[in-house]
Amino acid sequence: MRIPVTMSHGIDPGNPDPWLSLSREHFEDLVRTASGMGFRSVNYNELALWRSGKGRLPARPIMFDFDHPMKSMRYAVNDVLSAYGYKGNLFVNTGMLDKIHSSLYPPDSKLEIMTWDELGELKDMGWHIGSHTVTHPSLSKLGVEDPSGERIREELEQCDERLKSRLGIVSKDFAFTGTSWSKVAEDEVARRYRFGRLWIIGRDYDADGKKIRFADLVGSSEPDDADGGPPMDTRYITEKTHPYRLPSVEIQSTLIATVDTFRRYLEGAL
Repeated sequence: MRIPVTMSHGIDPGNPDPWLSLSREHFEDLVRTASGMGFRSVNYNELALWRSGKGRLPARPIMFDFDHPMKSMRYAVNDVLSAYGYKGNLFVNTGMLDKIHSSLYPPDSKLEIMTWDELGELKDMGWHIGSHTVTHPSLSKLGVEDPSGERIREELEQCDERLKSRLGIVSKDFAFTGTSWSKVAEDEVARRYRFGRLWIIGRDYDADGKKIRFADLVGSSEPDDADGGPPMDTRYITEKTHPYRLPSVEIQSTLIATVDTFRRYLEGAL
């Protein structure tokens, strides 16, 4: 089985940041396409049971992942997913909720961030919530700067503590920040979580302070695809995928940005 995994940062049409400019209309076009092809959404609990041999997945599973606690997740994104019987997996960098400056955005950013109460509502509606650090640092850079792993541990511990103290969430899964990875970070993630998820926007990745191919990071010797992304096989979760190097493909990337390329991605899972 090959499980397609999409990733998005929410709906904010007109935003100059390409990863935030998704429109509700286009998002619904993609979700409608998946529904029409018979895909059913699954979360990381279901994935864990299947990988352990203790559970079954639907014939055509799909994972809808999201990063950052953007307000649109609670409303527009959730409304679209719910209309088709889907639930999302949201990875939260808690610094945005607590108004701690994130390295990802400038302090005067006009981004609409959800409240803790709104995040709790998503949890109650069946969304799966995971960890994404506090301040969203580059884990590639941080692994070089602090090979002891102490700073990364602090990010993970503080993120998990806030999720538990505010909403009773015991986080079991993690999403690496940006296109950044380090062995130090992966080791710390493996001590705390079941899964670590990566983000695909092209063929390259930042790993341990260097640029490498995503394919090399996940152990594929296949050439990169003609569409500018990594080998197609590396874009799906299978029984053999490294648990701390799970893929997700950005909806706004050129790899699956249109309905046609998105459909081809889903067809590749069949």
